[in-house]
Amino acid sequence: MTDRIETLVILADGVQARGLAERRRHGPLAELASWSLKADEHDRHWARTHGGTVNDRMGYGRDNVLEAPPAEAAEKRFLEGVAERLNRSAAAGQFEKLVLMAPPRALGVLRHALKPAVARRIEVTDDHERIKASAEDVRLILRDLRIPER
Repeated sequence: MTDRIETLVILADGVQARGLAERRRHGPLAELASWSLKADEHDRHWARTHGGTVNDRMGYGRDNVLEAPPAEAAEKRFLEGVAERLNRSAAAGQFEKLVLMAPPRALGVLRHALKPAVARRIEVTDDHERIKASAEDVRLILRDLRIPER
C-alpha cells in the first residue's frame, strides 16, 4: 500500500472477509481489493465430511471422535488467517486504527487471535453480519458506532 490508512474496517464471517479503508475520519470508505478474502473451498469441502465414530463400546465411552464440528474448525482456521494478516499489516504500519464487524462467534475468534498491540488499535466493534453491506452502509453504521452513549 502506498498510502497509510487511518482506519481499516474489516467485515468478516467464517467464509469470507472484506476490507475497507477510511483515509480520514468520517470520510468515505474505499473497498480494498487486497482484503477481499475467501476461505479455501478445499478446506471447507473436507470440513463437511463427518469424522469416524466408534460404536463398539459400552459404558461411558464417547461415540464421536471429533472435538468440534469440522465446519467450525474450518471457519476458525480462516478467521485466524485473517487475524494473522492483520497482525502483519499492523507491524508494517499500514493502518492506525481498526474496526471489526463480524457475527459474535467470528468476532470472538478474530479478537482472540490478534496480538495485544494490534488489539489495542481496535476503535470499535460491531457483532452483526455485515459482509454484504455496501461501503456507504458501513460508513453510516460506523458513524453511529462512534457516537458515545449518553
